Amino acid sequence: IDVGLENFATLSNGEIITNPRHLVQSEHRLKLLSRRLSRKVKGSANRRKARFRLAKQHIKVANQRSDFLHKLSMTITQKFAIINVEKLNITSMLKSHWLAKSIGDASWNTFIRNLEYKAVTSGSKLVKVNARNTSKTCSECGTIIDMPLAKRKFSCPKCGFVCHRDLNASINIRNGMGGLPKTYTPVETTPLQSSNRLQVLSMNQEL
Repeated sequence: IDVGLENFATLSNGEIITNPRHLVQSEHRLKLLSRRLSRKVKGSANRRKARFRLAKQHIKVANQRSDFLHKLSMTITQKFAIINVEKLNITSMLKSHWLAKSIGDASWNTFIRNLEYKAVTSGSKLVKVNARNTSKTCSECGTIIDMPLAKRKFSCPKCGFVCHRDLNASINIRNGMGGLPKTYTPVETTPLQSSNRLQVLSMNQEL
């Protein structure tokens, strides 16, 4: 899973989850209620009512976001046995003034936390992958190219692979960048002959 702002998430199978942007959708209403509150006389009954309406709208946005994240995380953990996500430093990302509001609205940290505990109850496994260069590395040949945030299409100059940058990143996350294994197929526990042991070791080294 590659999380983002253009789309909330892109899966390595090509599935795209649109970003609902709950805060942005309600921003006009919140500003209107906030202005109405500021006009009321302090200590008046009308001010208390206005403050209640504003708080109620904030709660509605929070409930919409929570409902979306719970339903999505439940669907994913029930559908997939192995789930790879990026290990993100969201605290550092929130320091970006022009992206902080959108990142906070997306609530990636809450989404990943939901995946963690829901994976346990559903029998899935969540793996956090090193986020370094997942968007810059070609998922076909491993070539690293410059990918500024505004560039949405990944085009490898070496092998010619072309796709959306988020899909390319999600494939790299699935493949387990950062030294994690590329396969999670369980090894049989039955006794192996010497030749079979060597074959398995050779396969593991290639992976």
